[in-house]
Amino acid sequence: MSPQRFDTADDDGPNPALTPHTDGLIVGSPAVVPTPARTAMTRRSWYTKTEVAEAFQATVDDIHHATRAPKHEVVAALLEAAVEQKEKVEARLAKTMPATR
Repeated sequence: MSPQRFDTADDDGPNPALTPHTDGLIVGSPAVVPTPARTAMTRRSWYTKTEVAEAFQATVDDIHHATRAPKHEVVAALLEAAVEQKEKVEARLAKTMPATR
């Protein structure tokens, strides 16, 4: 429905609150805020020693409470740090694991 124009002395045209805006919105409508692209997330399940899992959880909690970063970001940062230490971990495990060849 298009706005009607009334012929009165103070009529300056259609009511701006009812006039379609150039991008298709009505003047006075809330602005459309683009939502940021979502980061792909995944869930994995690994078995580990209970004391290691508890220490990891305590570390996640400590960092979360210190920085107020979301826990999923804390976990991601810790996993990224672990990946950066790949060679060190591999060497440590090579010393403690029996040869499989």
